[in-house]
Amino acid sequence: MAETTESQANGVPAQEAPGGAPASAAPAANTAFVPGGPVLLDERYQIEPSRPVPDFDMPSAPAFHVEDRRDTGRHLLASICNPGLPPRAEVMPQLKGGHVKGIVPLVEWGPVDWPTLGERCMAVIYERPAGGRLAPNFSADGANFTELEIRGLIVEPIAATLRRLESRDLAHRSIRPNNLFFMDEARQDLVLGDAVTCPPGFDQPLIFETIERGMASQGGRGEGGASEDLYALGVSLVFLILGRNPLERLSEDALLAVKAEQGTFAALCSRERIPTPFIELLRGLTSDDALERWDLERLENWITGTRMTPVQRKPIAKSADELLFDGREHFTPRTLAHAFGQNTTEALPVVKEGRLDHWIRRSMGNGKLADLVSEAIKDIQGPDPSAPCDDDLLITKICSLLDPLGPVRYRGFAFMPDGFGPALALEILRRGEAQIPIEAVLRDIPALWFAAQRSLQLGPGVVEGSFARQRANFQSPEIGYGIERCLYELNPGLPCQSQLVIQDYVADVEDLLPALNDAANRVDGKTSPIDRHIAAFIAARMEQDTSAYLAALADSDPKTSSVGLLSILALLQWRLNTGPVFNLTSWVGGLLGPAISSYHSRTTRRALEREIPRLIRQGSLADIYDFIDNREKRRADENGFSDAVAQYEATNVEIERIESSDAARAETAETIGQQISAMSSVLITLIVITILVLVETY
Repeated sequence: MAETTESQANGVPAQEAPGGAPASAAPAANTAFVPGGPVLLDERYQIEPSRPVPDFDMPSAPAFHVEDRRDTGRHLLASICNPGLPPRAEVMPQLKGGHVKGIVPLVEWGPVDWPTLGERCMAVIYERPAGGRLAPNFSADGANFTELEIRGLIVEPIAATLRRLESRDLAHRSIRPNNLFFMDEARQDLVLGDAVTCPPGFDQPLIFETIERGMASQGGRGEGGASEDLYALGVSLVFLILGRNPLERLSEDALLAVKAEQGTFAALCSRERIPTPFIELLRGLTSDDALERWDLERLENWITGTRMTPVQRKPIAKSADELLFDGREHFTPRTLAHAFGQNTTEALPVVKEGRLDHWIRRSMGNGKLADLVSEAIKDIQGPDPSAPCDDDLLITKICSLLDPLGPVRYRGFAFMPDGFGPALALEILRRGEAQIPIEAVLRDIPALWFAAQRSLQLGPGVVEGSFARQRANFQSPEIGYGIERCLYELNPGLPCQSQLVIQDYVADVEDLLPALNDAANRVDGKTSPIDRHIAAFIAARMEQDTSAYLAALADSDPKTSSVGLLSILALLQWRLNTGPVFNLTSWVGGLLGPAISSYHSRTTRRALEREIPRLIRQGSLADIYDFIDNREKRRADENGFSDAVAQYEATNVEIERIESSDAARAETAETIGQQISAMSSVLITLIVITILVLVETY
């Protein structure tokens, strides 16, 4: 982190970094782009691509110098986010303008055309901390703080900041030594650094994440809360006290194993000399039991010197003998569950051949857990061991039993329930598909996790109900639903991924119509302005219920569908008070043939065709909609059509009545008699002529 990668030096957000990866950002503002030169955000903040500020780089967002055109004396910097990550858009407004004291002040954010990438990226403008970083890197190499400084300069202000965040129901999720800054040159005013340019916990090196969240995929670590922030603070304090990372040489798998088998505090501190005043603090903050981990009240009591009951270290359940799996020796169910989740195929024989049961029952002496595992195998496999069974579901169920606090695990995809949204987005953005996450929701795999929480008497939280809603979305094939709807509902900062507007980085629904207006100049006019992504984006980001509009848009009748297309775009322009969109109205106007033909009156259709070009020139979709789908006009057309139908039917009845009357029957009989007489006369004449010819011949 202290070192700047080559890609970052070139203004490209790093794809991977120690414990972190790409990032992204959110809302919008007007931008201007000068190729090769400064980039303007909101016509005010001039970002200099040629002036990187590596001392403030984030793992997913390199930093650049910023000039404020209205206040040239301000010291600002811009974090340029990786466009392939959903940012924490919902958090940005709450941090803007220094509303939460103790976090580096967020000034503005919005998409900009970034020259070195050739595409739009999110830029987040911050006040530039005058005192720089607390530590040059997350290992805190070179950091040297006294006990008084750690208590008064670091612990106290961070505790106060976390209390302010908790009051807003927010978590920082990026606390580590090199994401702490001093706002003043005297290095007395400590603040937390960036917390919004990537999904929560995404940039965190694994060591700063709790065991359960560290076992999830990088994008699926979840929002968490104050408990996760306090854990990260505890690990950070160990680094600052020691001046280094005591587990620096361990790989990620080895790090998870040592934390799970020894406990975080023991793994970090058992071989180190920790000052006595900090032992109880670190033991409380780094407790791996979320119920025993210190909360803010306990931390504040420690700061004030209030005596507290020491945290009792609980022995970690470990086996007497190891279970060798996937090249590693496992002594705890947690590490084994993690390995099983990553390698389902190799886990199957261990489960089905009884090796897992033997290890749990004999080596761990846990008959209750062994019975639960056996019962799960029977439930899924059935009475016949040789019969085919749902192997993926079996391993998922086994993992939930081995590690009920760990992430949801399914076919190599691991996520905490509150991290499903970003995890889904990363699967789509990086791999181009999300079959496994979709399958996990459709099969109600998260229900296993919530059931495990209830068995431990832990509350499932508010996210449980969201999976039922997303399952309904996944199951709907209609436009405006499906995976696209889930993507935008679960990732408020993700820009619309439609190919029509993706280059414009449309993160706010207010920017959609202007982007479509620009797109009108580069697409085939026969293409619909609303595809599945745009429909889902509108439905997810609009406060108004759009289900009726989506139903009309999805109608199989082109007449109804075209009116639905116009209505939803008109709704956007009206609700969001968008100005004229001349190109878009021209585009939509060319698609209104079916809507016009929905009128029965030929006169009305011709009038519409004459008037629409004038409305198109005004750039108002709402006016076109009011003209096309005017209630009075529709009513008059329906009434006129009903009258015409009634008149037609009356005429037919009259014709039938006339044709069936007595006079008509007599007239018809006379006509038929005359026709028969004429035909008979002709026939007789032909016979006579034929006889005469024959007589003369013979």
